[in-house]
Amino acid sequence: MSEAFPPPSSAPSRMRLRARALTAVARRYVRANPVSLCVVVAVLAAAAATGSLWGEDARAWGAGPLATFSSGRWWTLITALVVPDSTVDAASSVLLALTVLAYAERLLGSRRTGVLLGVLGVSGLVVGIGFHAAAWTLSDLRPVVAAEVPVLDPTTPIAGVVMAASAFAPVLWRRRLRLVGFALLALFALYAGDADSWYRLSTAVIGLVVGGVLARGREHRSWHRSSTRETRTLLALLVAVVGSGPLVALVSGGGRGPLSLVVDAYTQYDDELLGRCSKVAETVCDEQIALLMTRGAGPALLAVVPLVLLLVAAWGLRQGRRSAWILAELVLVASAVLPVVSLLDGRLQIDPWVDGSGAEYVLWALATVVVPLALAGALFVARARFSLRARRTAARIAALVIGAALLVCAAGLFAVEEIGRRSFNRELSVLELAGLTLRRFLPPSFTHTGGSTAFPHHGPALFAYQWFGVVFWIIVIATILWLYRRVRRPDASDQNHYRELLRRGSDTLGFLGTWEGNRHWYSDDRECAVAYRLTGDVALAVADPLAPAGRRREALRGFADFCVEYGWIPAFYSVHSDTLDDLVEWGWHHVPVGVETVMDLPGLTFAGKSWQKVRQPLARAEREGYTAVWTHWHELTVAQAAQVIAIDEEWVADRALPEMGFTLGSLDELRDRDVRLLLAVDANGRIEAVTSWMPSWTDGTVTGWTLDFMRRRTNGPNGMMEFLIAKAALQLQDEGATVLSLSGAPLADDPDGPADGDPAPLRAVLRWLAEVLEPAYGFASLFRFKGKFRPRYRPLALAYRDPLQLPAIGAAVGRAYLPGASRHEMVALAKSAWEGRR
Repeated sequence: MSEAFPPPSSAPSRMRLRARALTAVARRYVRANPVSLCVVVAVLAAAAATGSLWGEDARAWGAGPLATFSSGRWWTLITALVVPDSTVDAASSVLLALTVLAYAERLLGSRRTGVLLGVLGVSGLVVGIGFHAAAWTLSDLRPVVAAEVPVLDPTTPIAGVVMAASAFAPVLWRRRLRLVGFALLALFALYAGDADSWYRLSTAVIGLVVGGVLARGREHRSWHRSSTRETRTLLALLVAVVGSGPLVALVSGGGRGPLSLVVDAYTQYDDELLGRCSKVAETVCDEQIALLMTRGAGPALLAVVPLVLLLVAAWGLRQGRRSAWILAELVLVASAVLPVVSLLDGRLQIDPWVDGSGAEYVLWALATVVVPLALAGALFVARARFSLRARRTAARIAALVIGAALLVCAAGLFAVEEIGRRSFNRELSVLELAGLTLRRFLPPSFTHTGGSTAFPHHGPALFAYQWFGVVFWIIVIATILWLYRRVRRPDASDQNHYRELLRRGSDTLGFLGTWEGNRHWYSDDRECAVAYRLTGDVALAVADPLAPAGRRREALRGFADFCVEYGWIPAFYSVHSDTLDDLVEWGWHHVPVGVETVMDLPGLTFAGKSWQKVRQPLARAEREGYTAVWTHWHELTVAQAAQVIAIDEEWVADRALPEMGFTLGSLDELRDRDVRLLLAVDANGRIEAVTSWMPSWTDGTVTGWTLDFMRRRTNGPNGMMEFLIAKAALQLQDEGATVLSLSGAPLADDPDGPADGDPAPLRAVLRWLAEVLEPAYGFASLFRFKGKFRPRYRPLALAYRDPLQLPAIGAAVGRAYLPGASRHEMVALAKSAWEGRR
């Protein structure tokens, strides 16, 4: 697997080939998504015609209770679905049409997509306008119901069609579209509260119902992911919504949604309260004036720290981190309890609305207390799902960093304030100054001291007052994110047990799992095993799992659940068709990553014209006095070992490139006592070429051998590899072996396989990697060389579960093959690749 055969340097113009490929992709996209492209054209044309594309007011084309029903402009039910209200709305509509709507069109079909765009869009507007008008008639709801602002929103019908198409999507994408889609729609409706958000939500609900009706009777795969992963994703999504909801309300000008009242806890000061303070003195006025006088970017960032912490916690919850669970619980409970304390001590005041109904109390309690506490309770119930703890050393480092940051920032702030005492609005004692210093490291919503609040008016003290707390929280957030990456790994696996399972029965590539750098997963009864290489957060399972007859699926599912438990991305690399079929049945995706070439030894002879390319170098080498010597590394003499090392170093030095690993063996793998070496030795004892062979077993008996290491002297005679492989086949046939695998050619496609006119993104990445490495390592040439032995081709695939994880998987494969490449070696590799393209 490790020999390289440099390819010819001449190649067609890659620029022309890429231009053709891009043209073909564009044509396929146009053919597959005509409705989505028509939507793009219609939105841009309508925006240009009405002037909304460059900021002109186009509300005359909008829909609403007054604009549509009272004014009798029924045609606005159509124009509101096409005309955007701003440049940003036009850009977002075009982006959604080219992406999620295009995906929905592939699921539904173009004709059905076109019909549903009109039907769902109009239906959603009618229902939304009806609810809007009905809510406006209720005086209790009037303060939180958006007033009549004509709606212009092309994303409304898109939302309905996407939710309808979700019924036809695979399990993964069906859940993802619905969870993420409705979370975002509800986020804007409940916090921002504009009419557009409610109309989109109404259309999405109608689309969900219609999609369910259209998809009746369709068979859906039942197993896709473990409940642990689903629970983590759902709770992380809810925490993210609670954290980003007030931010949405803040950005939208305070929001009018039923949960937008919570935004008051994250603002710097209260305009209405300050207005009342000008007439009646209250205890809270001093604090509000202090917030007004010291407002700016720093205090604004400090005010939203709890929301940012919730978003950081949501990121860790998705990965199952215990530290994220603790962070989320603390912030949620504090966010719910502290406002109640403020209400009880009089610092927070809520007045009934003009009709005296007091409904604002209900909405305030729901947004500020009930939602955070309910979510904190759900996290507490599901605490076992977030079991990934940081390494003890990392946890101690994080605690020391945060403690040191607090000490340094607090000391610095106190020193600056002490020096700038005259810039404060009143005289402060040392104790008061210390209390003020500590308070600046807490968001305003988390502080509840009453009475007069001192503050600086100008100078360095004001700058430190505004920014030292922000700096501290930046350090805290960075430390938490760093801690997420330092997770306790599973205990070191027992490699001896893996070898025992190998001897029970293994496929031709199973021995790769014994190599250094691999870990091993075992089933509870230790009868099933999977070897994997952990690269970042990607667990690349190497070759097929080891499992007794009938338990392969159990091993695949157990390993996938194991990866989910530790927050890793599972991927099965270099698996054969039997394993791949099981994964595909569960909804996994796959791309080819190589082809294994296998020789069946029973009845093998090198007679006939088809074997002439093998028979000639074999006969020539024997005629020139070369012999094939079987041995093991530990049986080599010092002189022989030195020659083998010199041949390998010569091969590596000739390329000045990093030596590859993962599924490509090196000298380290030759030292294994189960690995046999076959040397080509001349009459004088000089070693000209080296090959290594890994065993495979059936019921405890060696029945196959797999070629791994291939090296020859660069100035040696030609045909040495053909000589050694032919000799190995004949000798192992006599020993009773039935299979001789020439191993896989990494990243090479089967020439007899079907052409792939629409490669998946990961396959495109792997093909690019193959192009870059080909001038240096010659994988394609190696594949053609093995074709001389008339092998049986066994495709090798990489199976993955989630298409959104393709970038991480592709990067993990690259790092696995080039684990220790230095900067100098990567530059040499790039230079070699560039020279090979000329």
